[in-house]
Amino acid sequence: MDVEETKIAEEITAIIKGIFTAFEEHDSDGIEGHMHPDATVWDVFTPQLIRGVEERKKFHADDQEQMQARGPLSLRLEEPEVSVWVDTALACYYLNYSYEPPNAAEGRVRISNVFRRIDGKWLIVHHHEGTVPVGIPPITDEP
Repeated sequence: MDVEETKIAEEITAIIKGIFTAFEEHDSDGIEGHMHPDATVWDVFTPQLIRGVEERKKFHADDQEQMQARGPLSLRLEEPEVSVWVDTALACYYLNYSYEPPNAAEGRVRISNVFRRIDGKWLIVHHHEGTVPVGIPPITDEP
């Protein structure tokens, strides 16, 4: 990675860290400020693809509601791996989360963010989350 790509990777990593800080602080504007208006989201807890600003507003409200129904949240974000191609970038990273009771939950999520540089600003055009597999499911049927 050259000097410019390293600088971009650092900028994108700071954006990602800021988004998760905003999430913890219940600040959906702090998240949306880094999203392209037409951005899509595959969320780890939501089965359908979330498209655009209006669907994301409802998603943020629902996400905060489920968050409030749980105990305190701990997040640990692992350092993103960022690849840059001129005005497009891909960030891949892991997030470990743990909610205390009531309604405790914990997990490890792998995340990919696709960024585009638009008018000099890096914006997320797609955010994809998925639960990290714990291995290959057993094969129990005999051929």
